[in-house]
Order: sequence, then structure tokens, then C-alpha cells
Amino acid sequence: MIPPLSDQLARARSGREFLDVLQFLKQRSGRSAAHIATIAKIPRSTAYNFVSNGNTALPINRDHVERFVRACKVPKKDVEEVMRTWERLTTEDRPVPGPSPHSLPSAVFAPPAAPGPLSRSRTDRPPRVVNPSMIEFEPESPSDVGAAVRQQLRQILVSAGLSDHDLLEPLVAELRQRGCRPRKAWRLANELTQEKVAAAYNWLSGKPTAPMRSSRISEYESWPGPRGRGRGQPRPTLEVLKNLAVIYSTRWDNLVDAADLLAMPPADLDAYRDARAGTTTRPSGRGIARVSSSFVGRYEQQQWLRDRIEAHLDHGGPAVHVVNGLPGVGKTMLARWLVDTFAERYPDGVLWKKLHGHTDGQPPLAPAIALEQMLIEMGRAPELISRGDCAQQWRCVMRDRRMLIVLDDVLDSQQVLELLPHAPGCFVLITSRHDLTGLTGVTPLPLDSMPMAEAEELLVTLGQLPPDYDRDAAQKVLRASGGLPLAIRLMAGQLAYRGPDMLRSAAAEFTSLTERMQQGRAGEINDRSAERTLDAFAAEKDSVRAAFDMSYQRLSDPMLQRTMRLLGWFPGTEITPQILAAVADVPVEMAHAQARHLHEAGLLDFMSEQGPRYRIHDLVRMFARAQAAGEDPPSVRSAVLHRLVGHSLQIAELLIPPERFVMAGILTRPRRPFAPGAVAAAQTWLTREQAMLVELVREAASEQRTGELARLLAAALSGLRQWDDARGLFIRALEIARFDGDRDAERDALFGLATNYHLAFAYEPAANCYAQAYEIAQDLGSSRRAMVARWGFAEASRHIGEYRAAYKAYCDVHESARTLSDLRLVEESLRGMGSVNLLEGREPQARSCFCKALDSAEKSDDPHGRGWSLLYIAACDRELGMLDTALSRMEQAVRLAEQVGDRRLHVGALRQFGQIFHQREDPVLARRYYSESLAMARRNGDVHGEADALHMMGILEANRGARKYARELLGESLTRYQAMGAKPAAGQVIERLGVLGPDEVAADTPVH
Repeated sequence: MIPPLSDQLARARSGREFLDVLQFLKQRSGRSAAHIATIAKIPRSTAYNFVSNGNTALPINRDHVERFVRACKVPKKDVEEVMRTWERLTTEDRPVPGPSPHSLPSAVFAPPAAPGPLSRSRTDRPPRVVNPSMIEFEPESPSDVGAAVRQQLRQILVSAGLSDHDLLEPLVAELRQRGCRPRKAWRLANELTQEKVAAAYNWLSGKPTAPMRSSRISEYESWPGPRGRGRGQPRPTLEVLKNLAVIYSTRWDNLVDAADLLAMPPADLDAYRDARAGTTTRPSGRGIARVSSSFVGRYEQQQWLRDRIEAHLDHGGPAVHVVNGLPGVGKTMLARWLVDTFAERYPDGVLWKKLHGHTDGQPPLAPAIALEQMLIEMGRAPELISRGDCAQQWRCVMRDRRMLIVLDDVLDSQQVLELLPHAPGCFVLITSRHDLTGLTGVTPLPLDSMPMAEAEELLVTLGQLPPDYDRDAAQKVLRASGGLPLAIRLMAGQLAYRGPDMLRSAAAEFTSLTERMQQGRAGEINDRSAERTLDAFAAEKDSVRAAFDMSYQRLSDPMLQRTMRLLGWFPGTEITPQILAAVADVPVEMAHAQARHLHEAGLLDFMSEQGPRYRIHDLVRMFARAQAAGEDPPSVRSAVLHRLVGHSLQIAELLIPPERFVMAGILTRPRRPFAPGAVAAAQTWLTREQAMLVELVREAASEQRTGELARLLAAALSGLRQWDDARGLFIRALEIARFDGDRDAERDALFGLATNYHLAFAYEPAANCYAQAYEIAQDLGSSRRAMVARWGFAEASRHIGEYRAAYKAYCDVHESARTLSDLRLVEESLRGMGSVNLLEGREPQARSCFCKALDSAEKSDDPHGRGWSLLYIAACDRELGMLDTALSRMEQAVRLAEQVGDRRLHVGALRQFGQIFHQREDPVLARRYYSESLAMARRNGDVHGEADALHMMGILEANRGARKYARELLGESLTRYQAMGAKPAAGQVIERLGVLGPDEVAADTPVH
């Protein structure tokens, strides 16, 4: 039976017994030592030593012990008891059998060695206090430095929290204390045999004709002692000492003691003095400006890097990270922030190497040269650096280092591949404009434009704007910058010197330039607006244009440069390879490759694997436009847009327009053969490319194909209730038709525009457009289109209260429809005439018209027409007091609405149910049906149905005395009726509000 924890702690009298308690806690927790180390945020080696059966020394780090115990899921009171036991054992002074005090580890008592240029001492840890009596050693002679002794010494140093690299110098000091000369002490501390050192030396020196032997290593370790027969040992030269220093991960002057100095020649003594006098601090990224005080934004990316640093420090997370993005997106500034924030967490320092992948006037730094420079910075003598083995020497030097390394402005994977140290203790951050897909095992951090809030904070901070700055002007400047940090910084520099008044003038200038660029049509003379906009983001020799130009010039393929220029005329911000193929007039396969190359060059942002899809930054597009204006003829722009219109038209012909447009005959459903799923793909294409297509139609030349594309897109967008974009496209189609003198196209554009207004419940402009379309159709002899336009005019006129004009138009349509045998319009005209009769109080005449419409719908087997006819007949029956009959007909209408999926019919039927129960004086059921009608109308975007439901609910609440609630409901319905131009309904609401209270009568002051 396992004794309880309190009993185990009470019996603990030695370090081994205390470690048994820790092992018991670990087993009880069910967690591994590695898992506990991760949770406790202590080194793994420390956790393993706590539960190792071969370890007998009491842990000396109180914080590590307490963290370990807490990570074992121990209750708070038990944690306190464990720590009291640890304190008791630490303060006890018990005799330990074994060696004399002189043979104990000198590192426990002796002061630490003086730090060198790459000192590995952990200055961020408090000093350890160790009671020598708590350390158990096996008996040994004072000169014993065997493997067992070294293992014991290592365990003590690991228990103190030192890593394998950190403990080298203290372990060497221990071995020196035990009589080892420095070169032997460093070899044993690295656990190397003389044979291994000789092999490493031969590989490092690259001199196969004069190989190093293990016996010579032994002689170097004994020099300047005698070799026998009075001969002296061979002297280790400076070259030998420096090579050994690389192998032992130290400096060559650490391999020399006082006996060596007495025998060294004067030249070597001078070098030794220079080495000691020239000892500098650890590499610290010289020349890297501190940015913490001025670094603004990128809060999500800051946290991402914090998490990666902590993961790397705590449990060896990924060591190599790549920050990539457009020129000027802030990659280097983010790297500087990282160095400024975390440099002190890496005891061996910071190494910053700029590789000049995109430096104006300077070629990219060759990997071999970069390696040589970094080796020298790490203390490697230039004469010992072999160009052929630089990468291996670099990794050998960095093997046990704990450093923060930044490789800035990398051109491609090949430039940086050999520069990676492959050292688990080093955190490497790479910045590049490109995706370094040639590197494996790295963690990418793509940088995009700054969010508007962060961009504004950056502009205000760097521009030193006062608290009352013109925020609207600032937003305009930031929109022009596209959220690019380089552009914001350059503009902020000008603001800091010229004051906040410049903000307003800059905003006005950008607005003017943007309007000039948007007003241009294909084929028109291009101005210098793009170039002027780019030039605004410049300061002295630094500019956004120069940053982009370097990436552009590095595109080695002239075809790729051409494609980049053509993107300046692309009317969108997102592009797929299929669309790029049309822009550049190349095969789709080549467009895929070009898009990938432009992305890798940092000129396009990758957005989605599904597609794929790329984003073009506004300033990149502006740069491409400026390049195109300078290098290409003016006709190139019109050619790009012409190809885009043709490409888009082929897909738009597959779009299914709403029924209203098909009924008029101005559009048809797709007729040409198409692949399965092509129609659905076209709908998806329209949704994703909507912004680009609207801009394309606006910029493209005023020609017949552009007008046709505009009408197809506008009709499809009307079906998606994208009223504003659809209306703009119809207006553009109308403009093109009038420009070309194409009356047929003008008629169809007017009808489309009228239908758009009608479906969006803007009845008055709908009536006007229908009237114009009708007149043109009459002039052209288009009987059917004239009839449909006349019917649309009647519908819109009825809603705005023009009952006489509406009734006459319905009669005209009815006559024409019978002549043309158009049963659909016969039904619609009959229902229209019945609706006018019902509104004017002529219920019997109205009921007669609706019954004729029902007969016609049944003959033509039209469930849609039957449903609407039943709805109106039920309304007449309700007005005539035949509530049971009305209820029966409404039930049939609801079933038909569900059958054909007519949501507006369903909304109207639910409202009619409410009115029937309202008349039956059943307010509970009436309110239920009104609420269901209101909810469905809102889901469907049926503003008229919503207003009608609110109107009926307001009347219901007024009848039951809830005057305040009734005013709110009626006020909401009045707002909607007035927006639609539904004057009769609005008048009824105003009259009802007048009954409720005089304050609610004003029609121009809607409630809510």
C-alpha cells in the first residue's frame, strides 16, 4: 500500500527521498515529464532529472520545484507542504560520506569565469544557493575526471536550470579545478574523444595531405610540457587553436592558460592580447533602430510572434518563421519590433543580416558572402573560413547557440537556404516579398494591408496630428494609401513637418485624382493621375513607387512584366487565372503560372486555394497603370477591357434572369448548350466578381457588347435583390443605347430599369420608365413588349394611387393579350382590373374580374395565377362578410403558394388570414397571422408586405386600446409606404394616426 503524501514528506531525509516524492506525484498525475515541463514552463531536462532514478541530488531551484509540483495537479495545501519539506532539507546540515570538501564542485563556491564575447551565462536568473552537504558523490581522487564524475557534475548544472550549451563553461571550470589543462577540459566538457576531435579538425581544415592525428591532439593538450628524451611537445599554432575553438564551441583564447603564455612566441602573445582586448559583447544586431516607442498596429501579428517565441523558448517550438508580403507592407519594421522586444531572452545575442533582395542599386547578397560575413561576426577568423564549406562551418559554430537571427529582405529560397543554422536554440525570422516555397519546415506569417483603425492610429501617431484632426480627411488619405504602412509613414512624415492643414489639401487632391481616373473610358487619352497619386507617397529618396519598381524590374520574363502592366487596367481588386488569361490574352495554363510568379514576386496577394484567387493592392494597380501609361500605346487599355467584356459576356449568357424579364421578351433563359453545373457556376461567378463587373461596364467603351453585358448582369442582380448595382448597370445600358442610337436596346434598358424599380418597391420612377418603354415599343411596332410595358405601368400606377390611369392601362393590356392569345397577361390584367375595383369599393365587379382570372388560370393550368386569384376572391368575400368562404379559399391559396414557392403570395395569404380572424374578433389568432406575415416578409425582403402587416397590426392594437404600441406600428408602416410612393396606403395610415392623436398626423414625421 502506498503511504499518503504527508507520511512520505515526513520521512524524507535526503535528496533521493525527496525526488521519490516528486516521482510519486508525477505518476499520480498521469502526465509525462515532458508534459509537466510544458505546463510548468521549465526545461525538459529539469523535469527529467526530477524523476530520474539515477539522480540523488536535492533540486536547488525552488521555483522549478514548485512549478513542477503544481503541474502535477497537486492541491494548494499539499503544494505548501511539499515546499516546506524542500526548505527543511535545504537548510539541514547532514554529513555526507565521500570526498573531502576540496574535491566538491568548485563551481558551487568559486566566482563565475569572466564573460567572453559569446558568454553563455544566464544573467536573467537569480543566483543559486546550494548546501554542499546535500550533494552526493562517489569517492574519487582529486584528479579524477572520468565519465562518472563528469556525469555527476552535469546533473548538478542541469538541476540548476542550465541547458547543454549553458553548462559548458561551468563544467570546464570544474575540470580545470581538478587539474585539467584548458584544451583537455574543453574536449572533455564536450564529451569528445581525441579521435573524434582529429576527425572534426581534418574536415574543418580541409587539408587531406596533412591530416590531424589523435596523438597530435594529445600532444597539443600537454604543451608546453616535455614529450620525452628532453624534447618539447609540438606547439599549437594560432590556426590550430582557432580550429579547436570552433570544434569546442568557444573562443580560442579560452584554450590558453598561464603556462601557455610563458612559452608562446611574441606574435602569438600579441594576438592573444588583441583577442582579450577586443572582446566585445554578444552580437546584438548592430544598426537596428529601436522601434517600440513608434511601432503602432499589427497587434494580431505581434501576439502571433509572442506565442511563437514563448513556444520556442519553453518547449522547442518551430525555429524558422517567414514574414512575407507586398513591398512596403511593414515586414522589416515588424522584425525590428521583434528584436527590440525579445533580444534579452536569447543569451547569445542577436544577429541581423540584410540580404539586399530588393535594394535599389545593389545586387542581392550571395549566400557564400553572407555566410562569410556572419561567421566573422560570430568571431571566426577570416583566414580560417573556407569558401567551399561555409555552410557547414556556420552550422558548426551555431550548433549550441541560443540567438535571435533576422534574415532581412530575402530574394528567394536559394539565397537563404544555406544560411539557416539548424540550431534548435536559435529563433530565425526571415522577411521577404516572396513566398519562400522552396523552404520546408518553416512557419509563414503573411502580412496584408493594415486594418483601417490601425492605419489611422499609425497616421495620427507618426504625423503628430492634434486631437481635433480632420478625421474625414484622414480617412480619405488612408483609403488612397490602401492601408500600406510604407505609404502611411511617408505621408505622416510630410504631415509632421507641414502640419494638419496639409491633411485636408492631400485628401482633396486624392479625391480629385481618383475621380479623374474613374471618369476615363476605354480609348480616351490617359492622364497622369496614377503617377501623381504614387508620387504623393514619397519623402526624399524613399517612395512607394521605388519599392514597387524594384520588384517589377526583378521580373526576368518580359511577358511577365507585360502582364503586370496590363493589370493596371484591370477594373477590380481580385482576380482569378481565368480572368487574367483574358486580361493578358494568354492561355489559362500560362495565366496560372504568371499569377503564381507575380505572387511569389510580392506583387499579388494569394487569397484562396479554391479557385485560386489573388488580390491586387490599390497602389500596386496604380503603379502598374503608371508603368503601362509610360511603356504601352493608349490602345492597350481598350483592348484589355474589350477582352474582359467578351470573356464576361460568355458567362453572363448562362445567368437565369427573373421571370419578369423573360415575360417581357427582353431576355431569355440560356439556350446554347452548356456543361452540367455551368448555370450554377455562372451564378457563383456573378456573386464573386460583382464589384469587378460593375466597374468593367462603367469603364468599358460604349459599344453594343458592353450594353448587352450590362443588361444581362443587371437582370441577374435584380433577382439577387442587389438593387443599386443592378440599377446602375441598367442606367449604363441605357446610356450606351442612346449613345449608339439603338432604339431596341433603349427600350429594353428602360423596361429593365422600370422592372428594377418595381421589384425594389420604388413605384413612381417605375411608372415613368414603363411609360417611356411603352412609347418606344409602340413606335417600333413591338406589340408584346409594348403590352408588357403597359401592364407594368398599370401595376406601378395602381400602387401610387393613379387608379384611372391604371384601370385604362389594364383594359388595354387585356385587349392586346386576348388578341395575342397571351393567357398569362389575360389573367394579370383581369386581376389588375379587379384590384382597382376593390380599392374603389366596387366589390361585386372586383369579384367578377377575379373569378374570370381564376377560370383562365385553371384552363391554362397555372397554379401561380390560381393562387393569386383565390387570394383576391377571398378578400372580396371577406369584405362582403362571407368569412367562412373566405377562409376556405385562403387555405387553398396557401397550399398553392407553398406548392409553387411564391413567397409574396404566402405573405399576402397570411395577412388575409389575420384580417379574417380580426373580423371574427379573435385578436390572438389575428395577431399570430399578422406576426407570421411580417416575419416572412422581412426574411424575403418584401417591403410592401412588411408595411401591410405593420399597418394591420397597428389597427389591431388600436382597437384593443394599446395606443402607444399602435402608434409605433403605424409609424413604421407609414415610413415604408412613403418610401415606396404608395400614396393611398400612406393616406390611410395618416388618417388612422389622426384618430389616435394629433401629434402623429404629420406625414413627414414618421414614428420610429
